[in-house]
Amino acid sequence: MGRAAKAAKTIRKNDQLIELPDGVLSTIISMLTLKDAVRTSVLSKQWRFIWICYSDLWFDSANVLGRVVSSNSMTESEKKLQTCKFLERVNQFMHQRCKGTKVDSFALHFCLGKDSAAHIDQWISSAITKGVENIDLDLSESCTFTADHYSSTASEGSEEYEFPIWLLAAAREKSSVKHLQLTSCGLIAPLDSNSLTSLVTIQLENVKIGDEELESLLSACLFLEGLSLHLCNCLFELNFIAPNLRLKRLSIHDCFRLRKMELRAKNLALFEYTGHLIFFYFKDVPRLAEAFLNFTTDSRLDGAAYALTKFVSDVPQLETLNLVSVLAMKVLNLPETVPTTFTNIRELVLTIFPFEDEDKLCWSNYILKNFPLLYKLQLNLFCANFIKQPKEIERILHNCPHNHLTELEINGFYGNHHEQVLLKYLLDNLVELKVLAVSPCQKVYKGFNSWLYEEANVWYKVRMESVCEWLDAVVPPTVRLEV
Repeated sequence: MGRAAKAAKTIRKNDQLIELPDGVLSTIISMLTLKDAVRTSVLSKQWRFIWICYSDLWFDSANVLGRVVSSNSMTESEKKLQTCKFLERVNQFMHQRCKGTKVDSFALHFCLGKDSAAHIDQWISSAITKGVENIDLDLSESCTFTADHYSSTASEGSEEYEFPIWLLAAAREKSSVKHLQLTSCGLIAPLDSNSLTSLVTIQLENVKIGDEELESLLSACLFLEGLSLHLCNCLFELNFIAPNLRLKRLSIHDCFRLRKMELRAKNLALFEYTGHLIFFYFKDVPRLAEAFLNFTTDSRLDGAAYALTKFVSDVPQLETLNLVSVLAMKVLNLPETVPTTFTNIRELVLTIFPFEDEDKLCWSNYILKNFPLLYKLQLNLFCANFIKQPKEIERILHNCPHNHLTELEINGFYGNHHEQVLLKYLLDNLVELKVLAVSPCQKVYKGFNSWLYEEANVWYKVRMESVCEWLDAVVPPTVRLEV
């Protein structure tokens, strides 16, 4: 045997990668990043095209160009050069990936405009032919270049890319795309109704879509369950009145030009709204059980009062109210009497930012009096991160025994004087309380029933022992205390 043949035989013998089954190779590939998956092509002949079975495609500056650069240090011509490299490399990748197996998700996070539409459309079409279920496009400059100040849209002088949503139904009779997320682009609404029956969720952020276009989109999505609209500032009046709409979760955040919203959605179970106070019309929402409200700008005060009065009256089947009160609770003007008590609410989540020691706590008496069947109360407090000297605040809090509330959760509790006054008042009136959970960690709502705990301040560890001693002294023995 010749020297070259002997060397080749030795290499094959020692190359154990060749012996691995295809299923094992695919599993290994799926655990790598897209960039590292492509690099495996140099390991052996058998690995040369294993990467084309990679199922989750994520194209961003780091994966494709190898780095995220600062826009402050780049000229416009350098940015254009980076964009050309990005387009060329993704084109090459997708050309090879079309020979592979099913694609599960396709994500494109790079600042691209209308002049790149032909490329983007081709990539999406290729992913759809491979049965992609999740499409995520973020074309904002912030996801491409790091900078102190950046635009949320395409580069200067470039028109926005418009996503042709008919692509989702063009490649086959029944599209496989279930989840669509678009950021910083336009949207071309479908021409035909009932053409997007595969879509289950849609998330639009900073997307140019008008009232009629959104209505047309919804009429084409018969099986849509979740819709999220964020910073969509071409919307003025929202009408969710499609008779066959199956929408279960609706989230509207910071659509600043919105004036009116009419809801007729028989399957709607969760409603989230952040923005200024607008005209709400709840006509036919028999299953709406949970709501999150966060009123901003000059309507903070009126919005908080609306949430705790008219809103819970207009939605009598509502069971859980999650309210964020910013700069409002201390001066909130709530009526002393209401026409009817809110017997529907079972769980109330109240986030108070900031919770100040000047707060006279009148709202706590209002809640105990007007929510008689409440069984769980969660208070998320955002106090100053330093200890204030206790002030002599005149608080007139009438006794109001509550016979149903059994669970009390307080987050962001540091044991400041006004926090102690609040907790002591609640303990004196919650006669059936069984569980009290207290945490110094602040709890932040992230949307669709997901939460984030922020780490407590380091200085709390110094006071933790004294706070726990105070809690042990005031909490009745019949209540289970969880710190």
